[in-house]
Amino acid sequence: MLDTTRQGFDRASLTALLNGDVHAVRLSGFVRPDALEHLRKAFVGRQDHGPLATDPQFRRIGHAFSETSTDSGRAQYFEHARDNIERLREIAAPYSYPADDLRLLLDEIWPSGASLLRQDGQAFFAGVARYQLAGVDLEPHTDNVSRNLPADFAVRITRQLSVNVYLDVPDQGGELEIWDDYPDEHEYRDRSGDRVYGINRAQVGEPALVITPRVGDAIFIDPRRVHAVAPSQDRPRITIGLFIGVSDPAAALKVWS
Repeated sequence: MLDTTRQGFDRASLTALLNGDVHAVRLSGFVRPDALEHLRKAFVGRQDHGPLATDPQFRRIGHAFSETSTDSGRAQYFEHARDNIERLREIAAPYSYPADDLRLLLDEIWPSGASLLRQDGQAFFAGVARYQLAGVDLEPHTDNVSRNLPADFAVRITRQLSVNVYLDVPDQGGELEIWDDYPDEHEYRDRSGDRVYGINRAQVGEPALVITPRVGDAIFIDPRRVHAVAPSQDRPRITIGLFIGVSDPAAALKVWS
């Protein structure tokens, strides 16, 4: 893992992750102390989060594109994208919402900048807040935006990264686990079988890297590498997350949730 800071994070940091030279990049203390204190008061303990459409045991504020599977679901996603980010900004106010800070940082460090992913002029939502409740196992899995894209979508993402900012972590459990395992989509479906989500832990063995997140940190990973989050033993793990897409080395990064 590459350990750095908000000030030390640069193109080389992201490139190391894209090249597979590191399993993760951690920005220690990404959220500044005064902002972190406020954001924790604003987000920890909330009860107005809704169930994740693909698995109700997970909770979130904001609607992730991975929850969509139909034309009507995608239309609803785009219709509410702006409302979702504005709601989260209002919760974070008067401090900036960490997803916006991440977008700005990516725009500053990448040669062609970074912007919201768009389809036919419609902006994707970026910055879902997720609550992984105590006892819930985010089992080994990969993330790939193409699973939710119909064939006629003019969105071409060749590489995908993800980043989470940690607002609360359990005292026990909640470790981020990463494997040296890059199944293609066909292999991933075969290994998932009839499961609703992910791969059975018995099939993947021991992870190559286990990270215990710290409150205020931002951690970038390659989500097409098998990864998981161990169950919390006491309280919810609360994160703010983005996906980052690369379509061409000379093009701007694209971000979404």
